[in-house]
Amino acid sequence: MAIKDQQKNVEAEMAEVPPANTEDKKIESEKEKLAREISTLENELELEHRKSIDLSNRMKYLQADIANLQRQSDRRVAEVRNQVKLAWILEVLSIKEDLDRAVGVARETHEKSSLLDGLVLVTSRIENILKLEAVEAIRAEVGGRFDPSLHEALAFQETDDEEQGTILAVISPGYSMDGKVIKPAMVEVARSRQKNKSAGQNAQGEDLARELEIEEATRQKNA
Repeated sequence: MAIKDQQKNVEAEMAEVPPANTEDKKIESEKEKLAREISTLENELELEHRKSIDLSNRMKYLQADIANLQRQSDRRVAEVRNQVKLAWILEVLSIKEDLDRAVGVARETHEKSSLLDGLVLVTSRIENILKLEAVEAIRAEVGGRFDPSLHEALAFQETDDEEQGTILAVISPGYSMDGKVIKPAMVEVARSRQKNKSAGQNAQGEDLARELEIEEATRQKNA
């Protein structure tokens, strides 16, 4: 009786064990499912990678734009600062010229006073300030040659004594700052006089051409 019972139990256990092909199918199904999940994850990873690259590129563009804006802002601030500085320097130069004229008049009258000494002291201090700002007087001398890059012709005078283009008088001094002209020297320039009627037209034409050349050079410089 016991032997029969054991035989039935063995048969029952064998009946519960699934066939080999069923187990293989189950494993294959799990593999396919896992492969699909891996493929999905890889696609998602690729998508996120592309998004990361796109964001990185956008960040680079934004950084470049910010850098350009910063440079433009710095350049604009520098331009405004230079304009304000130039206006201030020109105002100081105007005051200095007034003081120079006052000192000149006082010296011509041989007046010696504490007021004159004070004017000279103030002028000297202004000159020191201008020197610190790299402001220098432009070379303009009577008898020198007119240079449209440094001088501005306010008047012409016909003369036989001087060559055309010679500076006859310095009306007001000129100045440069950091090597750049900020105020041209105002001068009077010689113009050749017609000597005789036979050469009148040629001389007049040459004189006029030279005068126009000087005026045009001055106009272009101030444009």
